[in-house]
Amino acid sequence: MSLPAKQTLVLGLGNPLRGDDGLGPAVIRWMQARGLPRGATAIDAGTRGLDVLLTLAEYRRVFVVDAAGVGRAPGEWLRIAPDLRRLGVETPALSCHAAGLVDALALGAALGVLPEQVIIFGVQPARVDWSPELSAEVRKAVPAVGRAILSEIGR
Repeated sequence: MSLPAKQTLVLGLGNPLRGDDGLGPAVIRWMQARGLPRGATAIDAGTRGLDVLLTLAEYRRVFVVDAAGVGRAPGEWLRIAPDLRRLGVETPALSCHAAGLVDALALGAALGVLPEQVIIFGVQPARVDWSPELSAEVRKAVPAVGRAILSEIGR
């Protein structure tokens, strides 16, 4: 018998020492400072690889926030609701990390352990270098993405 799934997870991916790659953790800090709705948890997952699947599998609904090449201007973001049944090798990378999110989602789909809903918020980085600060463009996106996620959690 399995344990009941927790309600909602907001997972921030990224390395705050790599410029705009620190976007995910920055959004998590922003959300935690404002308080999360009942049933929601926010976690800074750093640059975890496939083991992020172990965390995802505990929740019904997951929002992932990461710097990603989404083909937009720096700081612009995209909400992506991937077709979790079709994830695989042909799926484009949505993250700046090697064996990361897409690989974890594909493995989770193959094992049948994914949450009911996974939504990805990808923010186009301006730079990913050895810098402990977000670019001005990406810094402006932090509250906008945080508010968008909070709005969805409330629905």
